[in-house]
Parts: sequence; structure tokens; C-alpha cells
Amino acid sequence: MLALSPFDWFLAALAALIVGASKTGLPGGVTLAVALFAQLFPARESTGALLPVLICADVLAVSLLRKPPDWRLLLRIFPWTALGVLLGWGLLGRIDNAQLRLIIGVLIVGMTLYQLAQRLVWGSSPLPSSNSRAFAASMGTAAGITTMIANAAGPFMAFYLLAMRMGKLEFVVVNAWFFLAINSFKVPFATNLGLITWDSLRFNLLLVPLVLAGALLGRWMLRRIHQRVFELMVLLLALVGGLRLLMPA
Repeated sequence: MLALSPFDWFLAALAALIVGASKTGLPGGVTLAVALFAQLFPARESTGALLPVLICADVLAVSLLRKPPDWRLLLRIFPWTALGVLLGWGLLGRIDNAQLRLIIGVLIVGMTLYQLAQRLVWGSSPLPSSNSRAFAASMGTAAGITTMIANAAGPFMAFYLLAMRMGKLEFVVVNAWFFLAINSFKVPFATNLGLITWDSLRFNLLLVPLVLAGALLGRWMLRRIHQRVFELMVLLLALVGGLRLLMPA
């Protein structure tokens, strides 16, 4: 990982900046970061290389918010998400890089098109409220599988939280705590699969200042760029990244 080309380091730095910004008020960036890391490393290794970066950003987000979440909502979905992580862990042990690259690409393209449709066609209208256990189970399990194999659970968690009809601040707080918990939960499984190594952690350590800078940049940009414009820009870039993964390597 430390033998990357200068352009690869640029992409890694850009991904770290995007992750930091996405956790401090500018959503959608993690999908693009997933696509960038999948360009830098084999598909399996890219998930492990990005995970510590995400955890660093999660810790920063929780520290900045300094507000407890609605634990009831988290406890309702977390057991199902943990189950999904276990399922994803088993899946990762049985597929190769080419298959995982295809899965990540399909997930990114599908979730990006859904979010673009939500904004352009449906106008980002709130989803119907759903407090059923079946809804929490389906969203939690899907989020667990996708976060384990591709660090791409964001749209499923957003779907769940929007259905709870919570306010913007509450949404951000619950989302931050959820991903801090679930990303930390994934660490031993990623380590067991050899996706997190001392080499990858040294690489992650070099990106920490950029995650912090991204968090500050995200707060600065949030006050100056219209949220809708930024989200559409990130989604379009994520769509390009996902389509690139679907092409032959």
C-alpha cells in the first residue's frame, strides 16, 4: 500500500477528505470514497483499507455532535445489522476479487440511482413512517451485509431513519453513533479475513490528518454551498465511480 503512485496517493487523500466531510454534515460522500478505494486496491482489500478511515471519521463526528442518540432506535436495528455483518463476513470468505468488484459496482450504481431518483423525481419527500419489527429487520440485515462487503450501508440506514420521521439533528446524531458502533463491530471480522493488517494501518495513519481536514472543510462548505447542489454532485461522481467498477479491470 505504501508503494502507491503519486496519482494513487492523490485519490487516497481525496477519499479521506470526502469521508471526513461526509461525516460532518455533507452526506453521500462515503459512496464515492468506496469507489475511489476500489480503484486503488483489489476489491476485498479496499474494504479493509477504508474501514479504519471511516472509524476515525465516526469518532470525530460523535465528538463534535456531543449529543446522545435515541438508543431505542439503535437497539431496534443493531442486532439485525450485526446478523447482516456475520452474513457478509461469510460471503467475503467465498468470493474472489472480480466477483466482489462487480458486487461493489452494482451496489454503488444501484444505491446512487435510487438516491438520485429520490431527489430529482420524488423531491426527497419523507418516506412513510414504519415502526414494524419486519422493517427494522430487513433494513438492518441489508445494512449489515452491504457494510461488511462494501462499506456501503448508508442508503439503508437513511431509509430506516427517514421512515422514523426524525428531525435533521436527531438524524445526524443517530446515524453517527450507529456507524461508529457497527464499523467498530466489523474490525475483528475484517482482521480475521486479512483485510486489516499492520501495513494497511500504517497507510490509514497517514490519512488521519486528511480526515480531520475533511471534517473541517465539510463544515465550511456546508455554510457556502447549497446542500442539494452538493449532494447531486457527489452522487453523480459516485455513479461514475460505480460504473467504472463494472468495466473490465
